[in-house]
Order: sequence, then structure tokens, then C-alpha cells
Amino acid sequence: MLHASPAAAHTRVERTRPANGDTVRTELTVVGIRFSRPVQASLTTLTLLRDGVSVPVPAVRMADSTGHEYVLDTGPLAAGAYEARWRTAGADGHVLTGTFAFVVAAPAVDSAATPGAPAAPPVGVVTAAAPSMVTDTVSAAQPGATGVVHSETERPLAVALRWTWFLALLGMIGVPAFRFGVLARITRDPAHAATAARAELGLGFIALAAASLSVVVLCGRLLLQASELGLTEQGWSGANLTGLLLRTGWGLAWVLQAIATLAFVTGMLVVRAPHGRAAGWMGAGGSVLLLAAVPSLSGHAAAVEGWTAIAILSDALHVLGAGVWLGSLAMLLAVGIPAALASGGDTEGVVAAMARAFSRMALVAASTVAVTGVASSLFHIDHPDDLWDTGYGRVLVLKVALLIGVAALGAHNWKKVVPAMGVDGGTRRLQRSARAELALAVVVLFVTAILVALPTP
Repeated sequence: MLHASPAAAHTRVERTRPANGDTVRTELTVVGIRFSRPVQASLTTLTLLRDGVSVPVPAVRMADSTGHEYVLDTGPLAAGAYEARWRTAGADGHVLTGTFAFVVAAPAVDSAATPGAPAAPPVGVVTAAAPSMVTDTVSAAQPGATGVVHSETERPLAVALRWTWFLALLGMIGVPAFRFGVLARITRDPAHAATAARAELGLGFIALAAASLSVVVLCGRLLLQASELGLTEQGWSGANLTGLLLRTGWGLAWVLQAIATLAFVTGMLVVRAPHGRAAGWMGAGGSVLLLAAVPSLSGHAAAVEGWTAIAILSDALHVLGAGVWLGSLAMLLAVGIPAALASGGDTEGVVAAMARAFSRMALVAASTVAVTGVASSLFHIDHPDDLWDTGYGRVLVLKVALLIGVAALGAHNWKKVVPAMGVDGGTRRLQRSARAELALAVVVLFVTAILVALPTP
């Protein structure tokens, strides 16, 4: 935690021109806003209202070559109370909206001033002569200087969609992980072949259900993102849709999720073909590697400057490790144990074989989650104080605490429950402890759905 992060991975407003609450007593011809990180130019809007009525001005333009600063060339503004409303999306796809207000007043007159000498500007005055907000004297640290800012990704519907997406993702990753890491191992014993075949059939139904959930999330995410960006108000034009999906990082991640979900479904359908079983499973396994990268491409990792590739890789491995660990656990409970119970014979023996194979795989996956989780935190936490002084830090601490609980239950299964398998009652004990582990993991996913929308320190 003493390691300094390369950059803050969330877009903020650095300053506005004029600053929120200022009174301008000189000619004002430019209104603008500057962000801490580059934002999507095609998705950035800035509108101006005077006494609640829209002011006709040219479209917002980029004022620098980096995508940090945007301005309106308003021409000389008449006296009155103004409100500027802005909306944008950063590299992580998070939509931000906000407002800042200012007053344009008549120039102040200093009766005591020397004739012919310019009057000193009163406190709070912002001149419009500065060529760039980089040299503006207004500090973003001033309370309320940047106005009101809202992050649309914190809305309950957005959290629910992300939570559902995480559940679908763990299901899709868990299917091939359980097939290759558990069923492929127990089939080495011919006595377990019938159970493995029955469980593999069940995996097909789980896979299609998880993929269907992913499709629902795809539609929901697109509608929500378009609504937040105001595209639905402009109509569903091809240009708007193309700009959102192909010219933004969020859109490319959405397209990747759609393509990978389609590849996953295709692979699972090929599995059912007379001679396509091996190719189908390989295709499904390859598609989940792409799916694991989707959250990082549209999240905080994509906004880390300088170390973007490493941050994305770390997050993708984090998601993949969680999917292998918790997704396989869900498959063990949903199809593995039921298949063993339905097959008859040595139920305790085959469940014990599956549990041992799962434990070896889960140990590696959980270790990956721990290592990549620490690595990812270093990109977003500047100082240890951020863990309790910021909302992001407090939610991160909550997630880690819950995840430690999940790991503790997993360690109990590995050290106590699995070694005692093979005797009467062993399957029931495994089911009880695994259900508790999985239930707590679902809570961790919900906390994560909140965490990924919060601005980093």
C-alpha cells in the first residue's frame, strides 16, 4: 500500500471557467470545463442556460489536443444568471453529468481609483482573457468550485445490471473450468464415466442459461448507456449507434462481450454435434478468456494512464480466477453432486473425487484472485489513508473482508470437509459448507458491482 499508483483511474472535473458561484464583471466570451483525464469528444456536451432559458451557442469544441478541455464560444454574454450543464464519458465508459453556475454582472466601478487607471477586480471575479484554463487562477480545490457532479453508474439499475453481468460471467467461466478441471479428471476412472457424462449434459443447460443472461445484460447496458448519454433523445440513428459502439472504449468492450457470448453459445451447440464435442469445448473455453477481459476494458483498469495494459491484464486474470474458483463451485453444486446422486452406485466416492479435483483447481484460482486483487488495488490507492477516508476505499475494505470470509469457508472445505469425504454424510456436509461459501461470494459480487462505479481516490 506504500506504492504510489501511476495515475488516478477515474475522470474528475479539475476546473470550470468561470468557477461555480463566481460573478464575472468583465466581458465573458468563453465558457469551458477541464477534466482530469481525456474524455470522449463525440460524447461530450456543454449547454448554457440564462435565467432558465437555453442560450443558442455553437457546439462545444475541444480546446486542446489531449481531450482534457472543452469550451463554448459564446460571444459577449449579457448580464444575468447562467447555468452550464455538461455530460461526458471517460475512457472507462463511466458517464458523468454535472452543472456549474455563475453570474454575469455589469463592470464594477471604483470611485476612489486614480482617473485613467484600471480598477482592481473584486474578489471572485474571473476574467475571460486567459487563453487556457490551465493558467486560470481558480483552483478546483475551492469548495464548490466545479459545481455539482453526478456519476450515472451509481444508479441502482446500473448496479443491478453489473451484478447480473458478474453472475452470468462466473457461470460461463465456471462451465468449461468444471469440464476441464473436474470432469476430465474423474473420467480417468471408468467407474465415474456415467456420472461425468450426466454432469456434462447438465453443464450444457447451465451454459445456455448463463449466456442468455449475458444477452439480457447486453441489451440492458446498451439502453442504459445510450439513455445516460442522451442518445435516446436524439433518436436511434445509425451514426449515434456506430459512434457509441465503435468509437469508444466502452462500446468496444460491449462488442467484445457480444462476440464472445456468441462464440460461447456456438461452442456449446457444437458440443452436441456427433463429432464436435472436443472442438466445441475448446471454443467455449477460448471464448471465456475474452469474456474475462470485458469488465477490465470498460472499468477502472482502462483508465489507468501509463500502465493500462498491465492494469487490464491484472483485472482480467482477477475475473478469470474468480470465475474458475466460484464458477466451478457453483457447477459442483448445480450439476456435479446432483449427477452423482442420480447415477447411483458409489455416490460418496464419486463426489469425493470431484471435490478433490475441484480443490486443487480452486487453490490456484483463489491464489490468482488474491495476487491480482492486491496488484489492481495498487493502481487505484495512492495512500493507506485512502482506505478509510474515501468511499472507494471503504467499499474496497468491505469487499476484502467478505472475500476473506469466502476464502476461510473454502479453506475449511479443503482442510476439513474434503479429506473426510467418502463416508456416509460427507456429501451433505460438503453441500452445506459449499452453499455458505457460494452465498457469501454472491454478496461479494454485489459489493464489487458498487465498487467498480465509485471514483477512485
